[in-house]
Amino acid sequence: MPRVKKLLPLTILLLNACDDKPSAEPYTGKSSHWQQSALPISLQCAACHTKEFEEWAGSDHAWAYRTPSAELDSEPFHGQNLKAHGSELKFHTNREGGLLLTDRGTNRSFKVHSVLGRTPLVQYLVEGKDGGLHTPSAAWDINRREWFDMFEADERLNREGAATRAPGDWGHWLGRGMNWNSQCAWCHTSHFRKNYDLATDRYSSSWKEPGVTCIQCHKLSDQPSADGCMVAPQDRKLSTQQAHDNCASCHARREEFDDTFAAGELFDNHFRLELPLVQGIFWPNGMQRDEDYCETGLRLSRMGAAGVSCLDCHDPHTATLKLPQETNELCMRCHANGTKVGTTSSPVIDISTHTPCPPGSKGARCVECHMPESPYMARDPRRDHSFNSPNPELSCELGIPNACTMCHSNLTNKQAADIVRKSYPEQKNARYRARTRAVHKALAGEGNTQELLAALRTEEVPGWRATLLELLARQAPEPAILEAARSAANDKNAMVRAAAARALGEEALSMVRDPVKLVRRAAAWPNIDRLSKDPTAADIVAEQTAIANHQADQPTGAMQLAVLAEARNDLSTAEAQYKRAIALDPSALVAYMDYAVFLARRNRLEEALKQMLTCTKVAPQNPEVFYRLGLILAEVGHPDYALSAFDKSLQLDPALHRARHNKVLLLRHLGREAEAKREQQLLKALQSPPTPPQS
Repeated sequence: MPRVKKLLPLTILLLNACDDKPSAEPYTGKSSHWQQSALPISLQCAACHTKEFEEWAGSDHAWAYRTPSAELDSEPFHGQNLKAHGSELKFHTNREGGLLLTDRGTNRSFKVHSVLGRTPLVQYLVEGKDGGLHTPSAAWDINRREWFDMFEADERLNREGAATRAPGDWGHWLGRGMNWNSQCAWCHTSHFRKNYDLATDRYSSSWKEPGVTCIQCHKLSDQPSADGCMVAPQDRKLSTQQAHDNCASCHARREEFDDTFAAGELFDNHFRLELPLVQGIFWPNGMQRDEDYCETGLRLSRMGAAGVSCLDCHDPHTATLKLPQETNELCMRCHANGTKVGTTSSPVIDISTHTPCPPGSKGARCVECHMPESPYMARDPRRDHSFNSPNPELSCELGIPNACTMCHSNLTNKQAADIVRKSYPEQKNARYRARTRAVHKALAGEGNTQELLAALRTEEVPGWRATLLELLARQAPEPAILEAARSAANDKNAMVRAAAARALGEEALSMVRDPVKLVRRAAAWPNIDRLSKDPTAADIVAEQTAIANHQADQPTGAMQLAVLAEARNDLSTAEAQYKRAIALDPSALVAYMDYAVFLARRNRLEEALKQMLTCTKVAPQNPEVFYRLGLILAEVGHPDYALSAFDKSLQLDPALHRARHNKVLLLRHLGREAEAKREQQLLKALQSPPTPPQS
């Protein structure tokens, strides 16, 4: 399904001091914040921490969410127009000066409720019929002083017949996919609570302060301390990991288990970090491809694995860099002298010989090679945090972008690769290239178990070990995979344990008592039927139900509720939730397919077939759809049609071995042994690893 864009992520982080004596007077100064009166709690912090408050007040965090004003917002709404996704939008004001957005196609007008961000772009929110707020795909470009469509790339795809963001689509700006309460709000306000009501399908969300304020990054006590501070003494200093997790709670592309994370808590108890497991989100070397923010890249990097955290580079209140990046001061602070991070010494770099680019040029900046920029929301450049080295060789081979040709557009990837080979003849990154190739093949659906296992055996970075295990979990559960997963089940990193649980499936039952929710969830789902029948596991089932209820406003949550209902034999609720998932997103392919499986299990085969035929219209180029269609057709007694569906699946993806295996079984059932034998031989050949060339 389309990915909704999260906006301007947060954090400041906990002040490591409340050591000042409480001020006798409240804060009476004037900072650059858009409206200080909206911050009654943070203003109490400002009385003692004036410097920190005023630094924060000018930050993007302080401007993450605000009410509209004539002073700040008059120009965008001075009769401007924009055509996007088949609609023409007009931005204007009413007689009272209120900001209006009018869809000229339907002649519906929406009053602007609130505003997100400050620079380089601004988004405006309107109220939807579900009680929530919605963000149009149109945003205001501060620098160019014009409206633009954030999904204009989608518009180009639409002309080629891809899915659209038309009215009624999940990703349309009035659809559930662009619902701010669900997708964005937690990172734009402080102490946000979604408060979605499943029975009425409505939101009654709340928050304590607009924007990312003191209280989002400082754990408030129920009662002020003896020194007058609202933060208890034991909560005033966070460990490095706690501080980092506080940043990551918003600077991450992640699945949200709840909306109760607070400073000092563990990220993995509230969120599941997105890893490079789906095409189009990350490049197979971990570089950002979509709007991925910072945390995944950092966890996949050797720097992140060594213990480099957000606050090593960023000031917690201004959110700006602590040292200039243009002169390499920030990076060379560690890399000039081999500074230790944890137990790891930073590699010593001589910048004069490290890069083939001339000294003082843009290409001689560390960040240009190791943190290239990609646009978020079409026009907001953000730096990659995976700290990859430029690798034009992989660009030639796999199409992965590299910093060399991103900067030097006059060079081809091959020319850049030749320059890199001459400049770095030692080629120390062979192991990382092998891992990237293995991930690329796995994302393409190729059966490459041995390559993934080989990469896993030598992998040092926990984020990559988790990624490789997750990809192995999608392969047939052969003994080598299960053995690797068993070894990883006791890893000290929760992401690795969670990936091991997914690979182990039903064998992971004992892991449902892991101390980290991320792992418990991964272990519980493949065992949910057994757990639902075990009275001693009621708390585990209740935890999974709470997560599903939190996500119930989206198709994924509805599908989870369907699975849980089916596990307790509440079939009417299960069916209603499958239907609701499809209604929330008519293009949600997985919902159709899972509903078809549900119907088939109830022996309602004709209805199951109808769902799968709908899938072929929604996704006519998806091999999995035709594979599952073949299974249903075989069940309802149409073997010739089933074989045609298997053939279509294999035409779209020759490496979909499950489809070929089931084709073999069906041919044998029909007595067509010669054909079955040929398919079996082909299947065996495709599954066998290639023979290495002889020297």
